[in-house]
Amino acid sequence: MNSTEPTPTGDVYHHDFNPHKPSPSKTSFWRKLGGGSLSISLIIHGVILAAGLILIIQVIPQPKASPPDIAPSGRGGNTVSIPKNSPSKRAFPTAKIASTGVADIPLPPSEPSTVDSLPNLTNGSLGSGLEKTPAPSGGLHPSNGLKPGLSGEGTAKIPVFGRMEPSANALTGTFYDLKQDRNGKSTNVGEATTFHDIVNQSREILHDFVKRGWNERDLAKFYQAPQKLYQTKIFMPSMGANEAPKAFGCEKEVQGSRWVVVYRGTVRPPKTGKYRFVGAGDDVLAIRFAGKMVFDYGYESATANLKLHGNLSRLKDDNDRDWKRLRRELTMPSPVEIRPQGSLRLVKDIGGLAVGLEFEANASTDYPIEILISEIPGGLFAAYLMIEEVGATYQKDGSGSPILPVFRLDSNPPPSGEGSPVDPDGSVWKLSAPGKPPL
Repeated sequence: MNSTEPTPTGDVYHHDFNPHKPSPSKTSFWRKLGGGSLSISLIIHGVILAAGLILIIQVIPQPKASPPDIAPSGRGGNTVSIPKNSPSKRAFPTAKIASTGVADIPLPPSEPSTVDSLPNLTNGSLGSGLEKTPAPSGGLHPSNGLKPGLSGEGTAKIPVFGRMEPSANALTGTFYDLKQDRNGKSTNVGEATTFHDIVNQSREILHDFVKRGWNERDLAKFYQAPQKLYQTKIFMPSMGANEAPKAFGCEKEVQGSRWVVVYRGTVRPPKTGKYRFVGAGDDVLAIRFAGKMVFDYGYESATANLKLHGNLSRLKDDNDRDWKRLRRELTMPSPVEIRPQGSLRLVKDIGGLAVGLEFEANASTDYPIEILISEIPGGLFAAYLMIEEVGATYQKDGSGSPILPVFRLDSNPPPSGEGSPVDPDGSVWKLSAPGKPPL
């Protein structure tokens, strides 16, 4: 040991002490575990992760808001779907919505002054645009170029069974279902299962009704549709029998058979003279004018409680003694004049349209009128009612039969399509007191 070096004393020095080596500092527990290297590694990885996130945000664009779901759906783009969260009373913009594969749909203004409806989107193209139609619709039938169930041209389209809104120039129609009573329970007619029972029991009810004076109480025991319809003419080309319950808004409660509609009002002729009704019903068309039966012709007779279908030759000749006995209550001339007009099916089955009894009417007098139409077994229904002034001259059709005007209370033409030829210039009868005729 050199004398100039200090001598360690006590515990300060020990055998490995080197005076030229720096004294060791105090080491922490984190450093003993390798914390320094770990910290550096975490910092480096954090920097890399942050840089990666920034790169992803810059490269991937933000999603855009989806447009409203107004794209056409279904086959051929025949329907338009509206988003479920769209407000039900939202006003449509005054614009067009273009969609691939279908025509543009012009939309009405947000505050229209008239009631417009979209075209029928279930049958045909969307390219037809908007069509003005009455808000309620009556019965349905396929007429040429017209919306089903409507008569007339342009905006003057009348439901075949009548309008729902009361009118000052229309007969009031009431619908009855013979299959159920007013409490909705099935009647004997409703329980009938054979064609024979269905027809005979239904015809018996109609016979009792017309022979007892068309008393509403006789039908009051049957189901009655709450909705009345207001009718200006009886010109109803062939249609499904279930269209009548649809027109009166009771198709959920009533099936298309064994139903009756009675139209009532008080009318005045356009001029004084002798008249007669010409028409036919499938199955029943009966008319009481001024309290007297003047017409009853179709597949079934209400006044005689008799089947007319299948008895055409005896109706026209009327030489059979037994037949005369059977038909003696039939409110029609004897023999019956039948003209080959109306639908092809009516001409084939019952000869066409029959000519009723003559009656007088004065232009200054009001007359109660009641018209009954009925479908019994179901299937197809039709009814045509023309008016003929006795002694007047009319144009003739190919069969030599006169072309008559429809019995009507307005100037709107009847539906185009199947049916009898019509004189478009026929006079209009006036309705002097809407609804039920005076007792």
